[in-house]
This record gives sequence, structure tokens and C-alpha cells, in this order.
Amino acid sequence: MKSGMLGIDMMMKVTPSEVLYIKLGKGGKWEKECIEGEEQKLKVGYREVDHGLCLNHEWEKVREGFLKSGKKKGVATSLVNQIKDFYEAGDDVLWITFYAGRLWWCFSEREVTLLSDGDKIRPVSRKWEYKDIKGGPLLFDRLSGSLLSLQAYRGTICKVRDKKYIIEKIKGETPPEVNEAKDALIGLEDKLAVIIKKLHWKDFEALIDLIFRQAGWQRLSVIGEEQKTFDLDLLSPITDNRYLAQVKSKAKKEHLDDYKKKCKEMPKDYKKFYFIVHSPNPDLKDIRQDDAVELITVEKVAQWAVKHGLANWVIEKAH
Repeated sequence: MKSGMLGIDMMMKVTPSEVLYIKLGKGGKWEKECIEGEEQKLKVGYREVDHGLCLNHEWEKVREGFLKSGKKKGVATSLVNQIKDFYEAGDDVLWITFYAGRLWWCFSEREVTLLSDGDKIRPVSRKWEYKDIKGGPLLFDRLSGSLLSLQAYRGTICKVRDKKYIIEKIKGETPPEVNEAKDALIGLEDKLAVIIKKLHWKDFEALIDLIFRQAGWQRLSVIGEEQKTFDLDLLSPITDNRYLAQVKSKAKKEHLDDYKKKCKEMPKDYKKFYFIVHSPNPDLKDIRQDDAVELITVEKVAQWAVKHGLANWVIEKAH
């Protein structure tokens, strides 16, 4: 087995010596070829650069060639450093790139091959990966803005500054401070749930109204105000879908069943119906969810309150 084939195992056991970002062609023109092709690889152009000089590590001569072609000293030095990384990076170097809304990573064999058109390639040790070691997809929405800003890099290859962040992401690890923050968030939600259960029914109705509005939904009307509970007629402006929500402080299964019957009689304009209650009767605890009518209890309401910045509002109501 070639040493480079140990790349994945190396990632699991030790820290890669370095992390390099590579742009696979101008405008990503080689991304599909390099990542999805039968022979997965790294690829650069630099056709004007002598392959023999690079293999012999004659970098000063490569630099002189750039200077003779009219490149400024700083530009020439930068180009040489990028090409040098491509030729000299060890098989313990982690390579990353972006493609199809994901972060991709691999290790590479050290052998560099000159193609007939002057392009240069390095074979990937196993294959390009777009998931972490635990199987989680490395989607853009799970990556830091700092890392994603590499896409705007105007060169071909550069060192990734936050090596620790990349390694943690690929190993599927979460920094301790993030876990602590998640635990604190769960703790806050649990405490809010206790407070929400003690809210006056009018305050509970107001909270639900605020949650939907904070989420960007529009309240078209409030009906049934003569009752102790009310329905919110809601519109999601992005999708133009309409929803109906009934809010109750307490409810039994018979109340939910009655609401379901009424929902069936409603116009087909409504995408979904919500039955929201903070203190459900035990006969609602194990109720089977309905595709059309969703039962929302205090735990979900507490999550919504935190998500939409209403934790302080709930706490103030408890004073």
C-alpha cells in the first residue's frame, strides 16, 4: 500500500502537517473532472512553467521566468510559492476545495504528472470526500464565513490559516465551548418551558403571535376572540402559503379531535393547521401526529421563543 493511501487513517489518528486550499481551474472549470472523474486528482495550469525545473526544485529559475514575462516581484514570488506547494506538499497534507455547495477534502500522492497540454496533475490518494469522518455532509451552511471566504481567493493554492477548525470539522468534532453553549441553550429552553406553562392564557396567545411575526409570517386576522382561545390566520410571505393556528393554555384529546374536524371543513387555501397548547392533558402526550394538523406543545414553543429572540419577553412576563 502506498504511503499516501493512509490519508484517511492519518486524519483520524494525527494532525495533518498542513491544510492547503486549491482552486480547481478558473471559474471551477476542472471541479467536476477532478472530483467526479474516474481518476480523481488535483490539477493546476501554469503551462508556461517548466516541469523539469519544478521537479528539480529550481524555484529561483521559475521565479526568474515570471519576472522576465513581466510579472512584478511580489506576484512572481506568490506564483512560485503556489507552484512549489503543488509539487512539494507531502502526502500528509490535507487539501480542500469547494464544489456543489459542499466542502471537499482529500490527501494526495506526491507524484506530479505533466499533461500534453502543459497542465499538471497529482493523483488523490483515495478519493475526494464531502462528508466528515462520522458521515455528516460538509454543507456550506455548516461552515464558517471565514472559511467560505476562501472562494474569493484570486490565486490557485493557499495555506488555510485555521487548520484546527478544518480538522475538527472533518473529524466531526465540536469544540468544547460550542458544546457548552449548546448545553446552556438547552438549559435555557427547559427553564423557559417551565415559565411558559405558568403564563396567563392571554400572555401565551401573545407569545405565539410574536413568535410567528418574528419568524416573518404575517397575521391576516384573528378570529374567535370571544372565546378563551383564538385562531391565528397566518401567511408565509415567501411561499404565499396560508396556515391556521389555534392556541390553548390547556387542552384534552377531545379538543384536538374537534379542531381536526373543523380543519377538514376549512377552505383548501390552508397549507397546514397548528394546535398549540402549553399544558396538554395526559391523553395528548402520546398522540400520533397528523400531516395536516400538527400538535405543538410547550417544549417546541420554548425552542421557538429562544430561536426568535423572545426569551427575555418570556422572563419579563414571569416577574
